[in-house]
Amino acid sequence: MQRATPTDPIVPGVYSERSPGWILVVMPARVLFVAWAPFFSGAERALLMTLKALNPDRYEPHVLAGTDGEFAAQVRAMGISCDVVKLEPLERERPWAGVISIAAVTRAAVRVRASLIHVNELPSFQPAGYAARLLRLPAVTHVRFPNGAAGYEWLSRPGFSLALFVSRDLLTAATREAPSLFGRCSDVLHDGVDLQPTWSDEQRRDCRHALGLADRATIVAMTGQIAEVKGIWDFVEAARILAARGPDPFFVVLGDDLKEGGKMRRLMEERVATEGLASRFRFLGFRTDAPRIVQAFDIIAVPSHVEPLGNATLEAMAAGRPVVGSAVGGIPEMIDDHVTGLLVPPSDPAALADAIGRLVQQPALRASMSAAARGRAADVFSVEAHGRKLQATYDRLCH
Repeated sequence: MQRATPTDPIVPGVYSERSPGWILVVMPARVLFVAWAPFFSGAERALLMTLKALNPDRYEPHVLAGTDGEFAAQVRAMGISCDVVKLEPLERERPWAGVISIAAVTRAAVRVRASLIHVNELPSFQPAGYAARLLRLPAVTHVRFPNGAAGYEWLSRPGFSLALFVSRDLLTAATREAPSLFGRCSDVLHDGVDLQPTWSDEQRRDCRHALGLADRATIVAMTGQIAEVKGIWDFVEAARILAARGPDPFFVVLGDDLKEGGKMRRLMEERVATEGLASRFRFLGFRTDAPRIVQAFDIIAVPSHVEPLGNATLEAMAAGRPVVGSAVGGIPEMIDDHVTGLLVPPSDPAALADAIGRLVQQPALRASMSAAARGRAADVFSVEAHGRKLQATYDRLCH
């Protein structure tokens, strides 16, 4: 307790007691976030949104990253402390590597006086989970990808207080595979997304000029990580089908294969050239401003084969763009079919081409879906909604 004078202001984190002249200073609880982050992808972008969503008067974040790369740089740019340590599981063949990682996470949690440890993806959980057990702290893990029963059992071996799944679909599948793990201590927390300011026609033209794109073309973009599981070959084949039908649309790939140093992006460029589509494609590479420039495009394609949730869909909706997406995983939890976008069967380039073609030919339908998509993003998937639910979860675990 500290003595207050009558003129002391009441500031966030401070409230008055019944006794006159006294105030109680309430310090924010400290959360240690742990993320392997071997490369920058949707999981890392989602954690940046989580960090932004927290009310710093209630929960103060500190980050422990497994690699010193793009993710760590962006965390530090937000003014949030970020240390880098090796994050290794506790394996029988290499026990000391796991022990060293557990010790590093434990030291970090003690140093920042953490009230809770939150792991961004299950493969990073073991060292953080054991550290939480040693310190008797609540341990939360995000589950972002399917791992199978044996994988779930192994990765969560220290035991967690709560598992947060990014989609209802992923939680349902995991509970079916490992009911003893996820039956009672699990919940769904959809990732959050920043709503983008609506651009004027002039702003949109200026962005297209800066990107080297034509003003009047109808542009279909695929955004995010370039990987086979994202349906990149379906996208190229759909482009080939549409190119045979007429001059529209133009195709953009915004993103790269950061996991393998651009290998899959180069293969995609080669396939595009082989199909005679080079004049209809532009590869823009990885950009940190990707969520903002999505508004330069007209339609976003998300032809994933596996997608527990997917930032590409969320960012398109937040920018007011309709999505043509595969009906897999968590994508149908985001897209309201025929209202905010169109769902198509996975691994079906012809269906993908037909759905894209329909939106290319119907600008009024695109406009109505754009407005509906932005509204759904604001109501269901905003950073604010994400933060409210997460902080209510922390409240239950910390108090």
